[in-house]
Amino acid sequence: MDQLFKSLPDIIKAAAQSQLGILALLVVALSILAYVFFAKAAVKIRVGIFVLLFAGVFGFGVAMFHASDANPSKLPGVGAPAPVLSKEARSLLVATASDPSGYLLYEKFGASVDLHTNGASLFTDKSDHRALATWESALKELADQGLLVAHGERGEVYEITRKGYEAAAAESRSARLP
Repeated sequence: MDQLFKSLPDIIKAAAQSQLGILALLVVALSILAYVFFAKAAVKIRVGIFVLLFAGVFGFGVAMFHASDANPSKLPGVGAPAPVLSKEARSLLVATASDPSGYLLYEKFGASVDLHTNGASLFTDKSDHRALATWESALKELADQGLLVAHGERGEVYEITRKGYEAAAAESRSARLP
């Protein structure tokens, strides 16, 4: 028991790292208190206390998770701002969003490559391998974040997703701000 009291601050600190940890600590603490106070009570009283404690812990859990949904920035990785896109990725995304069909074509033929959407070629200097690597990286960036989705086996046709349209609209709004 002395060991428990010595490690209690570490247990509380570890439990406080997540909402489920706090909820688990609350359940354990209330269980211990209920046992200490009501161990010798009649069965009906113990069942009643159990139901009340259960309802209280359940209500606390619901309230805690409801509050975290209302303020998602308090949860790590949830509701965080979208990752910053490279200049080329933003350009690809906005151009694809303005295409009536929502498609971006990445065509590889022979020793040449073309990247176009909305009737315009985005990769203009086809002799510059560094520029090609930059545009390919931008395309991969958008696909990895779920803003574009590849169709077919060759990975030459990409379609903008709903998330992509939303990100493009946000990008367009931020570009218009002074």
